[in-house]
Amino acid sequence: MSLREANRRMRLRRTGTVSADARVRHYDELDEETQVVVRELAGRPRTAPETDDLDDGDVVKFTDYYQVRAR
Repeated sequence: MSLREANRRMRLRRTGTVSADARVRHYDELDEETQVVVRELAGRPRTAPETDDLDDGDVVKFTDYYQVRAR
């Protein structure tokens, strides 16, 4: 997994709404390493290093819709 910036972390937050301009990524479209991160973060209050596959504000369709928050 590649890091974009040192110390930048991401979290997934379950969301019930997806804005019309959001980039929605389906779990099966993600690379294998990013899929592992999504499985680890979905529904848990954890963070992981940001990946090249997801950007802040993206929405991932996994078991539910999850919004990516990166800082």
